[in-house]
Amino acid sequence: MNNLKPYSERTKYRKIAAQVARYFEEARNTNTDLVSASDPCTSLSDLSAELSEVYGDDTTDLNSRDLQLDSASIVYQPDSSKILESADAMKCDEVQKTTVVCGEGEGLSLGASGTSSSDDELDDDEFFEPSEWRARAIDSDDSVSDFNVSQPRLRDSLASWAGRFNISQEALSDLLHILHPAHSDLPLSAKGLLHTKRLVEIKVVSGGEYYYFGLAYWLESLLNSGVFEFAAGQLTIHVNIDGIPLFNSSNTCLWPILCSVKELEGSLFPAALYCSSHKPSPVDEYLQDFITEMQSLEQFGFKHSGKRYSVKLGAIICDAPARAFVKCIKSHSGYNCCERCRQRGEWLHGRLILPDLDAPRRTDASFISVDDAGHHVGVSPFTKLQCGMVAAFPLDYMHLVCLGVVRRLINQWMYGHCWYKLSQGIISAISDRLVAIQPFIPREFSRKPRSLLEHKLWKATELRLFLLYTGPVILKGFLAPEVYSNFLDLSVSIRILLSPHLIEHYLEYSNQLLRYFVKTFCSLYGKEQLVYNIHSLVHLCDDVKQFGALDNVSAFPYESFLGRLIKLVRRPQQPCAQLVRRLMECPELVTGNIKHAHSHCSTFAKPHMEGPITISLRHCQQYKQCNGKQYFISTNEGDNCFEILGKIGLVRNILKERVSNAEIGHVLFEEFEVAEPFFTDPLDSRAVSVYFVSKLSGIRSVYPLNTAASKYVLLPYKHGFVALKEMHQC
Repeated sequence: MNNLKPYSERTKYRKIAAQVARYFEEARNTNTDLVSASDPCTSLSDLSAELSEVYGDDTTDLNSRDLQLDSASIVYQPDSSKILESADAMKCDEVQKTTVVCGEGEGLSLGASGTSSSDDELDDDEFFEPSEWRARAIDSDDSVSDFNVSQPRLRDSLASWAGRFNISQEALSDLLHILHPAHSDLPLSAKGLLHTKRLVEIKVVSGGEYYYFGLAYWLESLLNSGVFEFAAGQLTIHVNIDGIPLFNSSNTCLWPILCSVKELEGSLFPAALYCSSHKPSPVDEYLQDFITEMQSLEQFGFKHSGKRYSVKLGAIICDAPARAFVKCIKSHSGYNCCERCRQRGEWLHGRLILPDLDAPRRTDASFISVDDAGHHVGVSPFTKLQCGMVAAFPLDYMHLVCLGVVRRLINQWMYGHCWYKLSQGIISAISDRLVAIQPFIPREFSRKPRSLLEHKLWKATELRLFLLYTGPVILKGFLAPEVYSNFLDLSVSIRILLSPHLIEHYLEYSNQLLRYFVKTFCSLYGKEQLVYNIHSLVHLCDDVKQFGALDNVSAFPYESFLGRLIKLVRRPQQPCAQLVRRLMECPELVTGNIKHAHSHCSTFAKPHMEGPITISLRHCQQYKQCNGKQYFISTNEGDNCFEILGKIGLVRNILKERVSNAEIGHVLFEEFEVAEPFFTDPLDSRAVSVYFVSKLSGIRSVYPLNTAASKYVLLPYKHGFVALKEMHQC
């Protein structure tokens, strides 16, 4: 006992509090009086001696302190020198539960055994003044279950709310002060509520701040969340590495190692965080922890709840500069830059181009053997893992197609050669139409169309929206036929590669169409435009053959997570430590989207009584909105066009009825009578779920809610509408 590290004063007070509560609880269990009416100090003397022996001589005799006992409370006052005995001593069998409150309102909830509950446990890191503490017995008529369940539920809800909306600790502390009079069990500080970790072990790696969570840490959290139900014995890890600036007026960047598990849909977590004003260099030091842990997982697997999972690295998803960085190869502007074929580029009109579409292909074996020395600048750390250095690095279509090819096309139309450059009048007309169709864009799209004059500010999601949905409709009639046909070739081929159903039937056709697009692009805009992004389109189908639809290995979800991650940084000092604390305070930042993605219930919203409704279902409740298992359904334009049993139409009303304690949803549906192809070149548009629809039937039929299989983007065009099936998944 003497070899133990001395306790601090506040720790000593808390431990004494727990010992006192345990003492009274043991007295209750033995059916003895808490304090004898004739000699209340006898047992307290024994307790004081015991505490003094355990916690040191600084613990003065309880008999010399002021201890008040009555039927309502037990109050320990350190500064008093007398014992005040209540006329009506409390009996232990009347004590249901004890709460030890430290300082001003920060408490430790004690159960029947006298031990602290996990929800209200106080750490040495919490800030409070232990100048006094009091142990109060709850009235005998209070509900123990209410005290155990309802109060921690409020605490957990507040902590979850603060994390989801990134509430500052100052604002959260003020809120806790407001709530404290009505909820005295809540702590007064945000750090106490969120269990903020004071000390975070940040390392200096590659010249920057670095923290490694580890794959096992997050896999344990994800599998413990109870969201996933699957029988697979294998976990396939996908990795994303990319940099993003933290501030507008600083060079400080965040380079996290983001991971997801293919079998756990929606899982996404940071295995490591790196913050610096420059790119992490050397890359071996930056990736050392991840490579070491991944090697161990590949060899021994991951064990959880008695079950062992095999782990493998499935894909490393990066943009072209990041791929070159982690693969230790020439960048996209180097002569031997192509990652899929062996050819030496040409310098033409100030650009490096890759004109050969049939050059010999690179393989994993040729990469390891360094057949093309001009392609390598070093040895990649990923060569230590069991992954293909060519096959496991897919071409990300977000950067390659959306930010690369589509943006280059728009630049050609705005600033290119005179014969295909658009006039200011046409640009204004296209911009007006883009703005006018904003109300028709469904809720699944995070950004609405903007003017073409702002194309330099468009994000990747806006460029995807333009390529797949708005562009084919808006641009028709404004571009020259050859230019529009070339754009449509790209749009159709990407639509095919985004749909698992279309890939089964049209994958080879899409490959041929992309090669044709590259050739016609060269003839339309000049050979000098055959840069890395344009050339790489001919290799895109190789990744689809291996990984499936493009969204399976897309950077869109990782970029979205990066955007949420940088919002957690509240000040420029120690950004890495801030991010670690925020992620530990609120794990829902990682698991929240997973629970939403795995939700199996429909949520109805905005009830009304306006109809229309059938006579047979007049007893049903009517709603304007429903968050379904897969889509958001509404009666308003933009979110009301669906395909039900092969028919495209509009949802006119949403109904809900209760049958045998189960809620059953229905939709009142009005279909279009005419569904024609919108274009026939390069193929019939109906094959890729693009229709020109018109003439509503006027007949409204009722279908089960779960029959709304596909959602469509419905855009006005001439005397009807163009219906385009939503293809992207994130």
